[in-house]
Amino acid sequence: MALHFERSEFDARRDRLLIEMAEKKLDAVLLFAQESMYWLTGYDTFGFCFFQCLVVKGDGSMVLLTRSADLRQARNTSTIENIVLWTDRDGANPAIDLRNLLNDLDLLGARIGVEYDTHGLTAYNGRRVDEQLQTFGQIADASGIVGRLRLFKSPAEIAKAEKAAS
Repeated sequence: MALHFERSEFDARRDRLLIEMAEKKLDAVLLFAQESMYWLTGYDTFGFCFFQCLVVKGDGSMVLLTRSADLRQARNTSTIENIVLWTDRDGANPAIDLRNLLNDLDLLGARIGVEYDTHGLTAYNGRRVDEQLQTFGQIADASGIVGRLRLFKSPAEIAKAEKAAS
């Protein structure tokens, strides 16, 4: 795996997110921002402009919903172990695949945060997500949660920045 930090750094980031989720009483968050996925797992992809969602549950488990074209990149650049593919074809609606995934993850009726404020979730796809989730559970705007966590740098991040600056 080509991670840019030790696994313990990513585990600490996940734990910080779980604390935020618990404070906001979220059973899961749906992350659509590429920078959120990168910070949390190391996942780096050229497919940031396509529908992909990292589901983070309150127990710390994560599942990435993405296209097959991004599968190898997800496996080789991240800590994500559970990757589910949606089929990118004419007329596809990955929001349906997302709802089905959330159902498989036993999140029906749960309080779910959605990261809306991102280029990774177009208005078109955001509307499709809302349509699929309107009766699925209690949906809350979770925009900015990871962004705020990213503001506070760990010793590993500071050391990497100092090394890059030298």
